[in-house]
Amino acid sequence: MMRVWKKYKLYGLSLACFIIVLEFFIIKSKTGNQMVNSEEGFHFNTRELLKIPGQQPNWRQQAQMIKTRSILPRYLTIGIPTVRRQKTSYFFETVDSLLNCTTKAKLSDIVIVIFLADFNSTWKQEMSTKIRNRYENLLNNGNMHVIEAPRDFYPKLDNLEHTFNDSEERTKWRSKQNVDYAFLWLYSSDLSKFYMQIEDDVFTISGYLDAIKKFIAEQKNDWTCLEFSTMGFIGKVFHSKELEKLAKTVLMFYDKQPVDFLYIYFNHLNLQGGRIIRRPTIFRHVGYHSSLPGKTMNAADKYFDNFEKSLKGDNPTAKLFTTLKVSPDFPLDLAYSADYGYFWSQSAPRPNDTVHILFDEPQSITKVIVVTGSREHPNDKLEHARLEACLSVQLLGANNIKCYNTLTLGSFKNGSITIDNMKSLTNFKIACLKIVVTKEQSWWLIIKEIAIFLH
Repeated sequence: MMRVWKKYKLYGLSLACFIIVLEFFIIKSKTGNQMVNSEEGFHFNTRELLKIPGQQPNWRQQAQMIKTRSILPRYLTIGIPTVRRQKTSYFFETVDSLLNCTTKAKLSDIVIVIFLADFNSTWKQEMSTKIRNRYENLLNNGNMHVIEAPRDFYPKLDNLEHTFNDSEERTKWRSKQNVDYAFLWLYSSDLSKFYMQIEDDVFTISGYLDAIKKFIAEQKNDWTCLEFSTMGFIGKVFHSKELEKLAKTVLMFYDKQPVDFLYIYFNHLNLQGGRIIRRPTIFRHVGYHSSLPGKTMNAADKYFDNFEKSLKGDNPTAKLFTTLKVSPDFPLDLAYSADYGYFWSQSAPRPNDTVHILFDEPQSITKVIVVTGSREHPNDKLEHARLEACLSVQLLGANNIKCYNTLTLGSFKNGSITIDNMKSLTNFKIACLKIVVTKEQSWWLIIKEIAIFLH
């Protein structure tokens, strides 16, 4: 069965590539080499695609609603397209989340490009004034750009072919969105080494830039797109040098498919076979009302949770082992490390399953706290387990650990345990802490944080 599935994926990729190439030549045969001007704007043909945006050499400066000084390329551009919403707007909360979740020093690695993509000029002027008043220093330092696209950049948006059984309104909305994104990519293509796009209704985590840098550095193979959210077009990271090519691809099929599909095809065409998603993800979608009038969204990224460490334990160097099935995306070390992240098993705890924390050197411990479960996954917690301390230990192999002179410190209650009277329990140094499951559970296990406090 697996062999058949692999062949299916290969043939599916080949078919997708064939269709894209075929449509390219169909478009070329229909449009020839002339650009057709209409009341809606320009209809892109293949020849003109090769030199988009096809405007004056200083088109980027003309696109700036607030003039911004030139800067040297940075590490990361964050693009945020935004339009008017009929109800709640989340735009400023989204920008503030980006600013508040990194340091001023690290902000110098970032450029935020805000694309006011609505056709209403009054709204755009009002928004640019609000942005200038709120983020004047960032604008003056080149950390923020505010742009708009000329109306004649847009191809035909009315009376388009309906695909995916979408209504005329939705077809127009997603087709315009494709062109919005393409303009944003073209503008941003030389501002930094990498480019990431988010939507205007998301929150992020503290240290998000470090998480992005670390995940990029961990890649051993060539990649086209890294994802820091599983939802929509949130947290998608590309090499900036690829943005013009991405824009051309999306413009060619702007009225055929939504961008959520087109970027996957683009990845395939650039020989990235599957999605590369960083787990846990680092963006939370908070918007309920979509920019498409009448549409609501109540979806959540199942891999997002705010797993910043709050207990700030001393956590001496140690080796960690567990009999639970471990996911490479959520290793046990993340529960013990000061870095963002957590342990998430791929099996439900059973009696006598264990988690061992073997200290490199025996420690004088004053307090131990272990927290399991999470806001998004409240059932993935330890309901039946005890915490033990071992005064001596022998490591014979992974999960072959002999503990001696063992003391029971206490039992987990509602997914957590706090032992703050260690001195009254033992005056000896502790070589190992051990969590022992005492009863079968139905759900997998998240260990959010292990905090060890020393004398």
